[in-house]
Amino acid sequence: MIKKFDTLTKEAEKQLVEVVITRIEEIGDSAVGYIAAQDIIDSVVQVYGPEIYNIGIRDAKKLLQEKFTDIETELDILKQE
Repeated sequence: MIKKFDTLTKEAEKQLVEVVITRIEEIGDSAVGYIAAQDIIDSVVQVYGPEIYNIGIRDAKKLLQEKFTDIETELDILKQE
């Protein structure tokens, strides 16, 4: 599987893989290897990554709109009559 989203640092990726391995071992009777855990993460990111990204874009857009409204208000206060 080709990794579509290579945005994590190597350390963060390693930590995430270890979390997945630990969690799978906690809920099941079988162990999972590093490559299998990476494959699980890649699959989840491929399916949910675009949605998570879009949520981030939506949140950033909302924040910028709020800031722009604040700036407009401040400029209106400065108007001279």
